[in-house]
Amino acid sequence: MYASNYFEAQMLNLLKSQNITAPANLYLALFLSNPGDTGTEGTEITYSGYQRQLITFSAPAASGTGLSMQNTSLISFAESTVSAGQVTYVAVFDSLTAGNMLLYGQLDTPLNVQPNVSPVFRAGTVTWIWTGNLSTYYRTAIMNTLRGTNLSGFAPYLAFCTGDPTGTGNEFSGNNYARISIGDNMTTPQAGSSGASYVQNTTDLVSAIATGAWGTYDTAALYDAATGGHAFMVIPTGTSYNIGTGYSITCPAGALQVNVN
Repeated sequence: MYASNYFEAQMLNLLKSQNITAPANLYLALFLSNPGDTGTEGTEITYSGYQRQLITFSAPAASGTGLSMQNTSLISFAESTVSAGQVTYVAVFDSLTAGNMLLYGQLDTPLNVQPNVSPVFRAGTVTWIWTGNLSTYYRTAIMNTLRGTNLSGFAPYLAFCTGDPTGTGNEFSGNNYARISIGDNMTTPQAGSSGASYVQNTTDLVSAIATGAWGTYDTAALYDAATGGHAFMVIPTGTSYNIGTGYSITCPAGALQVNVN
């Protein structure tokens, strides 16, 4: 399954100190065509007795290089009395009617809804697998908003590192090094052409001047605190830079782009 533009914007707005309030309930909807990232591009099925059904998710768990969660119990829709069409997509909404779409995905095999057919999804068959550069800590926290846990936003800080600081890498330290406060200097979330939503820095971000060697800079990270805290995202630069005495690091406006999909 994929996150909708709405849900992606909620994730990115954490960087603008905006909280995510967990939905009171989640509902699974059936679609005859792709609802798209907006949730308004497809056609939701209609027949007498059809309505979205409650869905609950398991705790996020490791899945390959990412995390996954699945529906915890059987989901059964009302039996149709007519040929209602082929269900090709499902989506998760925060309301029984209308509301905001949070997730959507294509079925491996279309479900042909015929008379006397009750669409059923067994436990563990509606799955969201999430990979990418977002830290495991924040992916877990965001996934858990779909399980009733609110999540607080924060003012982000940009850190410079050798390797992934959430793994075997290290953030610079000493010699006048400090994370850069970004504050609220991020754009509002925008929907990209590839399906990912993004935000960018609106002002130049300039580090302090190194009074001694910092090391090899090849990875940036966004943190939720000036020191310590949790990484939100780890961003490899693709190029290595040796930061020595008298050097500083500049991230021009628009150069720091944070994507979620």
